[in-house]
Amino acid sequence: MTKYRPEIDGLRAVAVVAVVLFHLNSDFLIGGYYGVDVFFVISGYLITGIIVKDLENDTFKMSKFWIRRVKRLVPLLLTVVIITILVLPFFTFKPIYNDILKDIIPAVFSYFNFHAYFNFGDYWGPAADKSFFLHTWSLSVEEQFYLFYPLLLIIIKKYFKSFLKPLIFITLISLGLFVCFVKFKTHLTFYMLPFRFWELSAGGVIACLPKKSTLNKIYNTVFPIIGLLLIFISYFFAEKTISYIVVLPVVGTALIIYFISVNDITGKLLSSSIFVHIGKLSYSLYLWHWPIIVLFKNLEFRFLGVNEWYIYLFIIIATYLLSVLSFKWIETKTRNYRNTPKLVLLGVGLCLALIAYYKSPYFNIHYPSLYNQQTYYLQQYDVSPTQVILKKGNPLIYNVTVLNRSSADNDAFKKQGILKRINDKNPEILVLGDSHGAMWAKTLEEACGELKISSSVYTTNASKPFFNLHDLDDQASNEFFTKKERIDFAKSIVSNIHKWKIKMVVISCRWEALSDDNRSEFENLMVYLKDKNIKMLVINQPPRISIVNNLNVSQYVSYLKIDPKNGFHTISLSQDKVIKGNQFVAQLAKKYSNVMVFDVFSRLYNKDQMKITHNKDVLYFDDDHLSDSGTRFFKQDLKKTMTKELD
Repeated sequence: MTKYRPEIDGLRAVAVVAVVLFHLNSDFLIGGYYGVDVFFVISGYLITGIIVKDLENDTFKMSKFWIRRVKRLVPLLLTVVIITILVLPFFTFKPIYNDILKDIIPAVFSYFNFHAYFNFGDYWGPAADKSFFLHTWSLSVEEQFYLFYPLLLIIIKKYFKSFLKPLIFITLISLGLFVCFVKFKTHLTFYMLPFRFWELSAGGVIACLPKKSTLNKIYNTVFPIIGLLLIFISYFFAEKTISYIVVLPVVGTALIIYFISVNDITGKLLSSSIFVHIGKLSYSLYLWHWPIIVLFKNLEFRFLGVNEWYIYLFIIIATYLLSVLSFKWIETKTRNYRNTPKLVLLGVGLCLALIAYYKSPYFNIHYPSLYNQQTYYLQQYDVSPTQVILKKGNPLIYNVTVLNRSSADNDAFKKQGILKRINDKNPEILVLGDSHGAMWAKTLEEACGELKISSSVYTTNASKPFFNLHDLDDQASNEFFTKKERIDFAKSIVSNIHKWKIKMVVISCRWEALSDDNRSEFENLMVYLKDKNIKMLVINQPPRISIVNNLNVSQYVSYLKIDPKNGFHTISLSQDKVIKGNQFVAQLAKKYSNVMVFDVFSRLYNKDQMKITHNKDVLYFDDDHLSDSGTRFFKQDLKKTMTKELD
């Protein structure tokens, strides 16, 4: 086990290249994430060999083992973390920095797998995709393995004659747990050591098997080829989440490690200079590639229109160059340096100091704005009994005046909505909607006022306004309404439509997010209003700025240093879901003569550009909500449309 095996480094290259390609673009190698499982088997094999040898010679010391692991893994990890958090403020949108800081401690102290499971859930989800240190989950699994595994081997040595049979038994137990849970606890089995232990201990089993020289030499040629094929099958034919296929790279890696010889075809390939070179850099490549990829995702707006292959090439070159430097100056220097533990403590202290600084008032996360200040009306026009409140300090509302709902309107959902009477007249227009309805409420109220028309608003932020018209006493509760409150809401709307003799219902929603029940209830509302000879004006959904998901667009435009005199029309982003939602609305409206659609989408979007600003106004609040300036941009057209339909 002390003899250097170049083919192991070659196998590391097979693993790390797959992971990097997968992270660059999963379409390149759909199962590239199984490269991590190859790493797990290699680690288990090497660590078991080291520990077993020391135990058999009575030279094993736990403290020595852990210090050696710290020297091997932690200095480079700290280097990547520190450089990343020092560089990011110069490139990324600073209001997201608090989310980045939350990931540092779990990454440094090797519990990122727990952090990811409880905070991100799906490894393939959008929250995980934004984390600069997501990839350290696998390092955390390994470090946790190193913490307990030596103790396990010490116990085995004390109570058993050999290591092999107990390790096989424990490996099968962990494999059994994985098989039992992977289908219905996928995220748990992905992140947690008990369900990954078998992959690492499989390498341990290989380390404890008899030497292969006693076996038929033909196996030494055939089985490594089979092993490599199994690994590549998992890379190319995997599902988009972990599954039973993981057995293939684990078995394949085990076959290669045990049977391979540098003299056979697989051994010559994996021992070749290019494979060995990449394999030696594999730890550096693994640590550097993901922060660079996430950085470019954060800079996506700056690279709109740039050929993505140039970006991929730059990421690969940058990752490689940083890896060469860090391998030479960090990995090789600190591995045997006696004061490395002190450097590690210094690095941890620096991380903590940087976190403290970035959380302090001395670090300004805001950008000076050249644009007009926004006013946020969604809370004011939300009739939900339980509201979504954007609290002071939330970066989403920086340089935004937030108006809260009047206490007089706390029961508006079951009384008269948020009522605006003109000349003491009953409302002629009723406004319905979710948060997209609430974003239009102020502009619609103003437009009605200018037309001398009274109005009432029943918009519900974060929940759809639709309800069961066939049985008003049968309504579903949600996070913001109890069942009783939802019944009161439905009855109030129906009652006031009759009492006030409403002439028009204006409705706006996030149409891309309708459930099947929502769609059915929406059409039932159209039928109901048609039977009552009431007009319906449907405002379609504006285009989404998907790459500023839930961010303050006004601040984002300032971060990009966009001068108002030039305006900001971004290259069109994919709008497939929004278009599909708007098409549903348009097709449904054609069925009913009382329904017309007010088209916002096409006025902000064409195949070449998407309108974000107008003069000194930013038209968006966040990625999918228009600002107050954005809705007022359409006020005159809305007035003309309402006047025409009401005449």
